[in-house]
Amino acid sequence: MKDLPNRTQQTLHLPGGRQLGYAEYGDPEGKPLFYFHGWPSSRIEFGGYKGDEIAKRLHVRVISADRPGFGLSSYKSHYHFKDWPEDVACLADHLGFGKFAIAGYSASSPYTLACAHALSDRLTAVGVVSGLSGPLSIPGAAKGMPTIMLWTTARIHPRLTWFMFKMMKNTITNAPRDILPKSAKQAMMAEADFAFIKDHPYAMAANMDGGVEALRQGGLGPAEAAALYWKPWGFDLKDIRTKVHLWHGEDDLNAPFAAHGKVLAQKLTNVEAKFYPGEGHISLIHKYLDTILQTLTA
Repeated sequence: MKDLPNRTQQTLHLPGGRQLGYAEYGDPEGKPLFYFHGWPSSRIEFGGYKGDEIAKRLHVRVISADRPGFGLSSYKSHYHFKDWPEDVACLADHLGFGKFAIAGYSASSPYTLACAHALSDRLTAVGVVSGLSGPLSIPGAAKGMPTIMLWTTARIHPRLTWFMFKMMKNTITNAPRDILPKSAKQAMMAEADFAFIKDHPYAMAANMDGGVEALRQGGLGPAEAAALYWKPWGFDLKDIRTKVHLWHGEDDLNAPFAAHGKVLAQKLTNVEAKFYPGEGHISLIHKYLDTILQTLTA
């Protein structure tokens, strides 16, 4: 992984003493938007979508923070989805943002929607891209997910997944970024995503780099976070009054459309959903990031 620019290695000390790592992208004078990374990923994920240049062009100031135990953010035991809004509010205050937009990708959907639930008076827009619709313990919610082994071991005991991460870290860190998997199955992704990374190899490298940075501290934070996804989120989606914009690919395997994109649209009270036939989990955000940012900062 290449050396990271200074803008992507910033930290804030929170009132309780924890450190919150974050990155900035785009136009420093642009409209503020918080981007929440997937799992297991990190604050540098957004840059992997060529997000910095897209956000600059659209005059958006994007802030992406590591969740506890990921990247530069201090580990915290028993951290819950409902704890994230307080950290986001502290960072927003530090940066001088009264109001701001938020966008969450993939497994960050419960963190994003927790903010929509708790910080509605500060949010100008809310977006969820390729997100989960609820606990993985709901029948059918985890069916067909290519990374189900990591999720399942975390459900049994998070430290099993932590052990797997520790074994995987060196392998992923040292793996060549210019050699692609031989098939979608080997890559653990949808055919639509595999087709995209074959034509855009940087997307696979970016995905790997985001994961390596997530495991900077060894992976206990991401492992414990994985166990959370099997449990109730701690708030009712029907209580969210702020409009939520959804984007989801109908060929997504990581958050299968039938169990997640479609269901999440049904669960939310105030929603505007856009579904994309032929798009997967990775291809969608790479192809439509400019549309997503434009919508959320209009």
